[in-house]
Amino acid sequence: MKFMVRMFVLTGAGFLMSAMTPGAVAQDIALPAPVKSGGMPLNEALAKRATKRAFSDRELEPQALSNLLWAANGVTRPDGKRTAPTARNLQELELIVLLRSGAYAYDAAAHKLVQVSKENLIPVAGGKAPVEILIIGDKNKQPSAEYRSVDSGFIGQNIYLFCTSAGLSSVFRGSVDRSALEKKLSLGEDKVVTYSHSVGYPAE
Repeated sequence: MKFMVRMFVLTGAGFLMSAMTPGAVAQDIALPAPVKSGGMPLNEALAKRATKRAFSDRELEPQALSNLLWAANGVTRPDGKRTAPTARNLQELELIVLLRSGAYAYDAAAHKLVQVSKENLIPVAGGKAPVEILIIGDKNKQPSAEYRSVDSGFIGQNIYLFCTSAGLSSVFRGSVDRSALEKKLSLGEDKVVTYSHSVGYPAE
């Protein structure tokens, strides 16, 4: 994947607790600025929205990945509010993006990906697409599992509508091995995987 890559040492807790060996050299991915205009008209995207489970093996282009993550839960205003709402604006949800090159936490404020594992965890998530977006809920910020679930649905719909507009295949998945992923990512007791969303180019 031809991203602009900057090397750094992952030393702090950062966006999520790192699953990497302490002191290991990681990579963050500098995403291009998201395109926030144009695209398919909303009513047309609503009419065409569909779950599609067949994917090409081709990795997403950097611009497509950037636009996807911003649409999912990106920052829209100077006060830090997002494309997806949360109850009482608690913003208890984070995204971890699983790529073949590893797992990356989406830093929405900086609009970049911070590597938290070098392992390809897509098979652990049961995904068949080149991109798997894990929605992570923080129980300290939002104790209610019901609200975490509802808020995750908003992100899922954002992803669906963006993928429809961009001509991508996607499926929102509840059947994921949450405990295995939480262990692999060293999430700790306060953070849980709520859902996953598979995204990729349509199967050829």
